[in-house]
Amino acid sequence: MTDTMMVVETEQQLGSVLASRIQNLRHEQMLSLDALAKRTGLSKGTVVALEKGTANPSIGVLCRLAAAFSLSVSDLLSYPANGAPGSPIERTTSKTLWTSPKGSQAQLQVSTSGRTMFELWSWTIMPGDEFQADGHSPDTRELISVAEGSLRIRVGSETLVLNAGEGARLVTDQEHSYAAAGDMPARFSMAVLERGGSAEETASLAN
Repeated sequence: MTDTMMVVETEQQLGSVLASRIQNLRHEQMLSLDALAKRTGLSKGTVVALEKGTANPSIGVLCRLAAAFSLSVSDLLSYPANGAPGSPIERTTSKTLWTSPKGSQAQLQVSTSGRTMFELWSWTIMPGDEFQADGHSPDTRELISVAEGSLRIRVGSETLVLNAGEGARLVTDQEHSYAAAGDMPARFSMAVLERGGSAEETASLAN
């Protein structure tokens, strides 16, 4: 099972919303298709397909697009915040962005906007399922905390199994995956820190 999304809305609704948002944001920021492709690390053909609403975006693609526009994934998908302008408290709504036929799911609980994004996710991986993802933006960090079951994590060529009560720090700017390590569902929380911009900009911020 890869990170191709099965969301509450239909794929057509998601594609339509995302296509309009990408086109508007790209024009607002005066980015060419080539410039957006370079900023996201996606091919120009993929960017064109997304703007036309003909692509089925993965969670990884959404994260890259959001980071490129200095937005949260929720903002990218046009889910408005409910807080008053200038308020230090802002109500948000969680969003399920991936499910599988076996009952696995990934739910984006809350996220910030801006060039540096911070996201909080809740995950359930059912036995026999594996979520596979491409690398995120350079130097993206994740914190994992397992609440139930056992979770097998792979980042690049390294693998680690976490049991309930254990956690891990990850750098997920390369291919990675999550799977239930036993015959029980693996339930875990994930915090993600991702910086937008080009690889060169991200490197300069890290130094």
